Formats: sequence, C-alpha cells, structure tokens
Amino acid sequence: MRRFFVALAFGLSLAFALSAPAGAQEDSAAENPANPMAPALEAYRAGQFEKALLVATPLAEKGNVSAQLMLGSIFNNGEGVTPNPEEAARWFKKAAEQGDAGAQYALAMLMEYGRLKAADPATARKHFRDAAEQDHVAAQAELGLMYTTGRGGPQDLAEAAKWFERAAVKGNANAQYYLGTLYAAGKGKPRDLGEAARYFGLAAGKGQPQAAYQLGLMLQDGVGMDKNPARAADLFEEAAQKGVLGAQTSLAFAYLNGEGVDRNDTLAAKWFAEAAMRGDSLAQDRLARLYFLGQGVTRDISAALLWLTLAERNGMTDETLRSAIEPEITPEIRAAVEAEIGKLEKAGSAPD
Repeated sequence: MRRFFVALAFGLSLAFALSAPAGAQEDSAAENPANPMAPALEAYRAGQFEKALLVATPLAEKGNVSAQLMLGSIFNNGEGVTPNPEEAARWFKKAAEQGDAGAQYALAMLMEYGRLKAADPATARKHFRDAAEQDHVAAQAELGLMYTTGRGGPQDLAEAAKWFERAAVKGNANAQYYLGTLYAAGKGKPRDLGEAARYFGLAAGKGQPQAAYQLGLMLQDGVGMDKNPARAADLFEEAAQKGVLGAQTSLAFAYLNGEGVDRNDTLAAKWFAEAAMRGDSLAQDRLARLYFLGQGVTRDISAALLWLTLAERNGMTDETLRSAIEPEITPEIRAAVEAEIGKLEKAGSAPD
C-alpha cells in the first residue's frame, strides 16, 4: 500500500497532463488558454483542488483523458476530497479504455495495492501489460514482478526477466534490482554474479535500499567482485537507515566485529535493537547476549531474558545463553518478563 501511494505522489499527480491527447504537455496545456484543461491545471498547481475538480469533472464526463486522469489522481490522493479509491479507479478506467498508458498503470496499481472491492490480480496484470507494451517503464517493472511471483497468472521467470530488462535499460531502479536477483539466482537468466552485482550497483546508485543491501552482502564476502568490507558497511548503513531489516542486522554485526568500520558495541546494540523490534530472531538473540554481558548496553538480566524468549519463540535456539542466564533468573524476573510479553501480545505489537 505504501509503495502505491509513493508512486502516485511522484508520478500520477502529473500524469493527467503528460498523457494528454495529441501530445499535449503539461506546461503548454496550462499556458494555452484554448485548451479546456488549462484552468483546471492552473488551479491544481495552486493547490485549489475544489476548483480543479469543478472544471475537470464535466470535461472528464465528455471523455477528456487528461481530465479523467486528474480526477483519478485527486480522488486517489485525497486532494481536497476524502480519499476514494473506488472513484479514482472509475476515472482511471475510463482513461485506460481509451488506451492511455498512464491510466492503465494507475488502474493496475489500484487493483494490486489499493484494496479495491473488485480487485482482481489477473485484470491488474492485463492492465500492466497494456501499459508496458506502450513502453510505460514502471508498468514494465510491475509486470515483471507479477510474472516472478505468479500473481494474476502463471509464473514465468523468463518473461519476468524480459520485462525487467526493458525497464532496467531505461533506468528503473526496481527493475534493475529485480533483474539482479534473477541473475544471482540463475532463474530466468543464466547465473551470473558479475551481472547481478552490476545491476545491484545501478539500482543502489539510485537509492534502491534492497539493492544496496544485496550489493553489501556481495562486497562483504567477495562474491562476484573483490571483497570490500568498508564499502559493504556503507551500503548496509544506507539500507538500514531506510528500514531494510537484514541490513540493520548486518550493520550491527559489522560494528560488533569491527568489519569495515571501527568496532563500536553501542552502535551494534542500537542496530540489533532496531532489527529485534521488527522481529529478526538473530538480532533478538544477539541483543539478549549484549544485555547479559553488559556489552554496549547496561547489563540487564530482565532485558536479556525478554529478548532471548522472543528469539526462541521465533525459532532461534541458543542453549549457551539459556544455560548461562538461568542461574540469575529469579521468580520475580521471570514473572515480570512474562507479564511484559503478555502486554506486547495483547497490544498486538510483540515482535515476531
């Protein structure tokens, strides 16, 4: 859901102008008083969404694609109105039926991520393909993802690779990342770690956090490229700051072991805690160890038991720590930890 609205914020708010009939562009449309959408565009740019809606609605009802896209964007983003994905989809569908690639993409995104009542993955795939075949780059990446997962139709990794490649050569960071994963796994493409690293690097350079994490792993171990722990740590931090769970744990280990960075137990504990709170069992176990040892944190048997228990519930076994900690667990500590875990579970916020 989050990815969909980010995509809209960067693209669809302008799509109604960029997809205008006869090649009309946003600037020329706004500056051309003969264009019926000019007043709506001017109002939209000024944040006068009610006025934009008032002007665009009759034009959209008469089949103006730019107006239909504007209404879809307004209702989807909740600009001056209560967000209404069903109404947004209605207007995007009207534009999509006229062959507009931006509308086809927007409608597919709503079906796939917008929780429409009548959402259908197969129909979403069709709309992505319609847009992709018109060289809509983001639609090509989404279509590749649907072929990768088998959502909305049969899984076909070779077809996925084809669409990822088409979007990747045009600079789409997500497509570059996905294509890298196919090269790394040897699925849909021959296994080629050098190509995987190249595509991860391209995507990471555009800020794709998962690609930064994967490239960091390859640099850390010297897979497909020369080993470079310092660069790996930089990439882990970049991805960790953007919330990539595995990168947070990897960065914590880098600080704990002094790999590519100066050893820093406090920062190790910080990043283990970030990952532990999000349910990473390995991070939970290592954080428990740090609390038991008083390493990078104040020694706290209750905290150590809490995180060890959560790690064990998530499938992690640490008999060494369990044996070491048991003699120090009083009935009071055990009861307090059980109560705390009970509160977390009741609140629905227990890491898992």
